[in-house]
Amino acid sequence: MIEINRMLHEQIRSLGATTYEKFFCSELNDNWDKLVDANLAAKIKPVKLEHGVLFVDVESSALKDQMKFFAEEIIDAINENFGGTEPRVKEIRIAKAFQIADKPPDKEPPAQVAVQVEEPTLTDEEIKRCEAQAEKISDAELRRTVLDTLLSQAKIQKRRRADDWHKCARCDTLCPPEEIFCEVCRLKEREVMVKELFKIFYDEPWLKTRDAQKILLKKMPHMKCPFDVIDSARTSLIQNLASHIRFGDENSSDVLKLVMLEKRLPPDKITPAIISRALSDLHFNLSDLPKRRF
Repeated sequence: MIEINRMLHEQIRSLGATTYEKFFCSELNDNWDKLVDANLAAKIKPVKLEHGVLFVDVESSALKDQMKFFAEEIIDAINENFGGTEPRVKEIRIAKAFQIADKPPDKEPPAQVAVQVEEPTLTDEEIKRCEAQAEKISDAELRRTVLDTLLSQAKIQKRRRADDWHKCARCDTLCPPEEIFCEVCRLKEREVMVKELFKIFYDEPWLKTRDAQKILLKKMPHMKCPFDVIDSARTSLIQNLASHIRFGDENSSDVLKLVMLEKRLPPDKITPAIISRALSDLHFNLSDLPKRRF
């Protein structure tokens, strides 16, 4: 939990809603990386709070489309940490120009300073190793090209080792210090992670992203588990279930699971009205679905 000076909050609230909302938004900015997953914190920024609506700046249009999956998690995290007699944030919207007119202009980016990086020098043994590999090629011109490529790769590898790159946990490819796997193995691990998430959501479809993340980290503690991967797995499962739903299936177990996934509600919280609204929101485009509003 974030340490909150509640007395200070109450004192500033007494100065009026506008003053307090500006102060609260400043508090959110200061603690944003503690409230939001690291991968999202750099791409989504709070800019203004108005009457319980938090306006956020989003890095890309693709992320705007995914905001509906992240919004509930962000709202819960804020209200858990800054909670009072009533929720501080009730809704999150994408900020538009007129909504953030009082946002201070961005500072001029710092001047770029060119840094000369010294090229590593290969030892005689390293050069001979490259030459031995190139010698297998009979064509002289091609052999020279291959040797140049091998020497260049050897220098890159040497530079990476000097910068504390290490071997991938699954293969011999060098990885940056902050990574466990190389890019290829990372994709394979992500596939395994998504399959595991399918099992987690299929068993407990009402789980919120943070709860699913905790369960997954217990099963795969060696892997990073960003929110966007979890929500992507949830969306894929929703799409898969939706493709099998047909008219007249409103009371089936698949529909119940689908609604729990979409609304993140346990079975005892699901009502016929919620099911009807969820199916309407999903806008199914099924060939045998009559023109009827659920």
